[in-house]
Amino acid sequence: MFIKGDDVVNYNTFEFALKVADEVSKVDGIGRVKSPAHTVVNVLGYLPADENLLRQIAYEYSAFYLPKKSMMLMEFEVNADESQHEFIAKQVEKRISEIDKPPGIVVEATGNPMISYQVSESIGGSMRTMGMVALALMVVTLVIVFRGVVELKRYLLLPLLISILTFSIAYGLMPVFGIPLTEVTNAIAPILIGLSIEYAAQFMGRYEEERRKGNNPVISAVNSVKSVGLALSLAMITTVIGFLSMMFSGVPALGWFGFVSAVGLVVAFLLSITFLPALLLVTDRTERKRRDEAKIAVTEKTLDIAALVSARHNRALLLTALIITSTGFYGYSKVPLETDFMRYIPQDLPAIRKFNELQSLVGSQDRIIAVFQTDGIDSDTVKRFEGLAEYIVNSEQNIVEHSSLGTMISMNTGKLPESDLELEKSMEKMSPDRIGRYLSGYSYAIYFTVTPMDWLEFKELYERVFREIKFYGIEYPFYLTGDVVLKMFVADLIVNGQNRMTLASYALVFTLLMFVYRSPRKSIVPVLPITFAIVVTGGLMYVLGYSRTLVTASLNSLTIGLGIDFSIHVMERYFEERRNGHSPERAVEITVTSIGKPILTSGLTMAGGFAAMLVSPFPIMSDFGAVSLIAILLSLISALTIVPAFLVLTDNLNSNWKNRRNSRNNKKTED
Repeated sequence: MFIKGDDVVNYNTFEFALKVADEVSKVDGIGRVKSPAHTVVNVLGYLPADENLLRQIAYEYSAFYLPKKSMMLMEFEVNADESQHEFIAKQVEKRISEIDKPPGIVVEATGNPMISYQVSESIGGSMRTMGMVALALMVVTLVIVFRGVVELKRYLLLPLLISILTFSIAYGLMPVFGIPLTEVTNAIAPILIGLSIEYAAQFMGRYEEERRKGNNPVISAVNSVKSVGLALSLAMITTVIGFLSMMFSGVPALGWFGFVSAVGLVVAFLLSITFLPALLLVTDRTERKRRDEAKIAVTEKTLDIAALVSARHNRALLLTALIITSTGFYGYSKVPLETDFMRYIPQDLPAIRKFNELQSLVGSQDRIIAVFQTDGIDSDTVKRFEGLAEYIVNSEQNIVEHSSLGTMISMNTGKLPESDLELEKSMEKMSPDRIGRYLSGYSYAIYFTVTPMDWLEFKELYERVFREIKFYGIEYPFYLTGDVVLKMFVADLIVNGQNRMTLASYALVFTLLMFVYRSPRKSIVPVLPITFAIVVTGGLMYVLGYSRTLVTASLNSLTIGLGIDFSIHVMERYFEERRNGHSPERAVEITVTSIGKPILTSGLTMAGGFAAMLVSPFPIMSDFGAVSLIAILLSLISALTIVPAFLVLTDNLNSNWKNRRNSRNNKKTED
């Protein structure tokens, strides 16, 4: 808690601080209070009216809590369970607002309970805002793109109905599975609204195509389920694999997000092949007519160009994609990590602004803390620990200083205690707050301040400090902690979690495709554009200044799960047209122009779901929305270009190889 004024080191403000502490301490869950006012009372037994004496004691024993004369810091210990933090924060805010303040005095609060409470309040508003933006984007996309697919305009928003039902069911199941609403899981709304449209759009695209052939609704629905059923099933399963792989991340909130999203996609798939056909059979009684080609000329022309380039210039296209991927890989490997949790949440929250102000006052929080479990503290133990600390500071250029009980005693007396009696007398002159920072029971802490560095350097420093303590010969068990250690483990979790999720997604998807197709070629084709999208997205993250976080670490597996859908739909339709006797080039033209609009619809609505996250006040989610949007658009473009180009190239190569083989066989027969 901050108490601010022109000059807070005076009797009236200190007396007010004691009143604030008394009032706030009435809240259940609030324990010990630390402040300059309490330190003065602890040292003298009373609050002196002599302000010179008050200033002397306050600055001597509690300088840390007086960073400047216009501000006093008060620290309240919270000894309640985290489930009570919201209640405590509300009560603290209420009591602060009700306290009569001296003229010119301002009281502000921060800390984990206050931050958690304000984050919780922000989550609800964020989810509503993203949901509304996602709905608006879905409507705009369907009206612009899907109108070229469906003839009856009353069916234009039918995929949106499926997505709303999907979200409602999945969101309603969250408490059933015991999944809380967090800054990560609150993004489920726009994502499910965007993703679940895909299955309905693909089904309706084929249904409309069948109806225009003159088939009745029943035949059209049956043919549609048969023709797109395999592609939709594979698309659903691969996307579910991508989301479920998030459970390998080691981050509970990310695992919950992946699980609920996977459940939602299964629900969307089932609704699209059961509820949607049933709804169409009940309501569709209108004969279809040929569309006015002029109304769809722009989209048709764009798809025709994509088909032409893919079919006729496949080698150049694939070479260009390879060059772009190689260039993107450099940036992909250079994307920085963001390991500070406080950067993941809205920076305009009052508690966060105060927390940042606190950090600027008390200095760098980059410290490694060595905590030793001793049998007891005597003067010899303090000397040994001080010798260890000096040895490590002298050995490591990245450690600039240390602080411990020994350094505090040396600052007060000019030397380390020579006997246990000197140690006892020195500690009597220090406030309990200062001693408690370094000594708690039989636990002795040494704080090492380190220079700023990246996580790999932190990791190497951590390992060196650990080895040096062992080498020095301190026999007490110990562990290393502190913000630096936490950031190091978070970074390790991001990198290793991303690698685990990516490898798991690739392995599971490739295994699934091999099981279904029994063909290495058909199993590799959908993976190629996804690899292009992943690497190029990483390169663009580096160029645009985005960092990898605990959430964006899931981007690779998410791209595999989402982007592979487009490739599967293109590949399935291509092979269907090849079975109908069309040449590779003609098969590509039919594929891209016939299913291009449903794929564009599903891709753009999917992108719209992630684009809605751009309005999130949480930086971790808005950044995730931006890079996911890039990945989906790249996946969409590559599915309509790289996949057809690769299919045509391999078909032509295979045909040329067969022709040469037949020619050789014929020549042998003639001989």
